[in-house]
Amino acid sequence: MTHPAPASTPNSTPSSTLRRLALTEAWERFSLHGVKALLTLYLLTVVLPGGVERVVGLATLRRAIEGTTGTGGDLAFASQVYGLYGALTYLALPFGGMLADRLRSRRAIIVAGGVLMTAGHLCLIYPAALLAGLALLIVGTGCLKGNLAAAVGAAHPPGDSRRDRAFLVYLGFLNVGAMLGPLVCGLIAARLGFSYAFGAAAAGMIVALAIFRTVPATPAGMADPAPAGGRPGLARAWLAVVSVTLCFSAYEQLTNIFLVWADAHVDLHVGGFAVPPAWFAAADGLFTILLVVAGALGWPRLAHRGWEPPATAKLALGCVAVATGYALTALLALSDARLGLAGPVVVVLLLDIGIVLAWPAALALITAAAPRGRGGMMVGIFYLHGFVAHLVVGRLGAAYATMPASRFWLIHVGIATAGALVALPLLRRQATTSSIPASALR
Repeated sequence: MTHPAPASTPNSTPSSTLRRLALTEAWERFSLHGVKALLTLYLLTVVLPGGVERVVGLATLRRAIEGTTGTGGDLAFASQVYGLYGALTYLALPFGGMLADRLRSRRAIIVAGGVLMTAGHLCLIYPAALLAGLALLIVGTGCLKGNLAAAVGAAHPPGDSRRDRAFLVYLGFLNVGAMLGPLVCGLIAARLGFSYAFGAAAAGMIVALAIFRTVPATPAGMADPAPAGGRPGLARAWLAVVSVTLCFSAYEQLTNIFLVWADAHVDLHVGGFAVPPAWFAAADGLFTILLVVAGALGWPRLAHRGWEPPATAKLALGCVAVATGYALTALLALSDARLGLAGPVVVVLLLDIGIVLAWPAALALITAAAPRGRGGMMVGIFYLHGFVAHLVVGRLGAAYATMPASRFWLIHVGIATAGALVALPLLRRQATTSSIPASALR
């Protein structure tokens, strides 16, 4: 009979487990975002010029897509393949969570997902295996990503304020991987070719698996999920899902129409240098990482004084921060003159404050409130906020040219405010039912 390692051993502490899980996620994001940044260009410069017939299943897919949306040429088809691939990676997450919950073997499903993703990256090296590679990446991501986040949440008991701080750290590592992947894989593709870039992405997944293998099997996050139960917890988890989805449905416009608006209305010249509008997206990533560091250092100090707000308040405040950012954008849009950089940069900072507050808090609430044995499924459903948000952003973006810019941004204020309102019942319930002092949970 084997016994769990004592809690005092380095390999079984929540902090050491969190570091390993966060590093696993960083390398997974490195590999996946590295490939996503190259996919459309790979289709346009390598795959489609060689003819769809040489790629297994691609001609059939093209007929199906163009039969629904109309013929638009290689660029339109490549863009739709990219969008379809991204959407399906989000849709696969709840199923991966349900699989781990049903089989009661989260660790095995995560490892299987990593192996499938590695195989998918390697398939992309060969144009004929493009669709097979994308399919493996979709299934592998579905198995890995949601269950990895569920493991982070399970490392701390429900009600422990360290849970949302753990997700804050997790968010920081995620963003580092998502930033470095396109930079490194893009450079390799430019210097050596796409095959080497996809090989680097596969190597990134191998590193992720190697790190994950060091995560001990004894923490709650790696244990078999317990049997289901607890409808009140499920209702609270659903409220958190809806709130963060509304928040992201506003926030994601930052990397879409906000860049178009900035290009048209902001003076992007600093001295003799013209700032690319896309650098606002780069600032988004940089601010997020800096805010994560600030939160990781600041929240424990506030908690020591009893001043750290609960996760429910962070979720609501995050939505308010996003609404405030877009309210400032609507105000700036009233000006007929070219705007300076300061205002739009403050907008990006406000939006990132909102996400750094809301995203970890929502995941903490969902993993804590989900019925036992349904944690993986609920985390997978949480990640559907990306799928819904992109649909909303695309739909709203299409209406940008049909209305005044200030009104367009006020719509986003309303969406984020709705997210805050959805979070209020969670805050009221915590205030009326909690009888455990915060200090007793640390």
